[in-house]
Amino acid sequence: MNEQEQWFTDEKRETLLKERYFSGTHNYFFEVKVANNGSKYIVMAQRKKVGDKFVGVKMRIFEDEMLEFQRVLNKLIRFALDDEPSGQFAINNVRNEPKHPGSDLSPPFFDKLYSTNNWQKFEEYTYYLLKLLGIQKAYNFLEERQAGKADGFFKFGSLAVIYDCTLDGRDIEDSKREQINNYCNRLKQGSIEISSSTTEEFYTHHKQVWIVTRGTTQRIKLINNIEVKEVAVQDIMSIYQERLTMAMSDQSLETKLRHL
Repeated sequence: MNEQEQWFTDEKRETLLKERYFSGTHNYFFEVKVANNGSKYIVMAQRKKVGDKFVGVKMRIFEDEMLEFQRVLNKLIRFALDDEPSGQFAINNVRNEPKHPGSDLSPPFFDKLYSTNNWQKFEEYTYYLLKLLGIQKAYNFLEERQAGKADGFFKFGSLAVIYDCTLDGRDIEDSKREQINNYCNRLKQGSIEISSSTTEEFYTHHKQVWIVTRGTTQRIKLINNIEVKEVAVQDIMSIYQERLTMAMSDQSLETKLRHL
């Protein structure tokens, strides 16, 4: 490598962001660039000086691969640092303790969302929470209990979400694998029948599957451009508190929900 190559790449693409990190023995360089088709990709390079030359490796992560890379890296890093094979934080880990909105601003059922061991109540209160945020097109399917059936659906702005509530946040990717695939297939159709008289369409919407838990918000995987996430109910509560105490437009709310 020549002197120029030991730093950032010389790829002839628009660069949106650069970061670098120097450890005791290696140099790391990160860049977000724009491909010819307009999509973004990340270039990561590791350099080490051996003698009077720099040697190293470089890799690219393309836009449609990023969520899956993030999911795998998060899982590996959590395991390495916390020694949790399940990919979940320990119950007594302070980073995983729920952050409760101020009690004066919280409806009484918020406490029940934190404490209930009744899965039906957890589903019901989660639906109320979504309605409380101002999501008018939120629907629950509590009366339609059957295998593979979601707990609810909502549409807000250009975001369409099928959600599933669970009190068991362990190994979600494996334990909910069949349901997640079913939900993604339903979203891929671009419409969902709510009742005999109501059908919601979302052909061009950004589509997500939420597994709502009392755990930690994280991306699980990407299936046919549909984001699958674990969403902590306390993070939804925090958005409620923020919307209550600050000026927040519908567009800002949609952005916050989309990027949970």
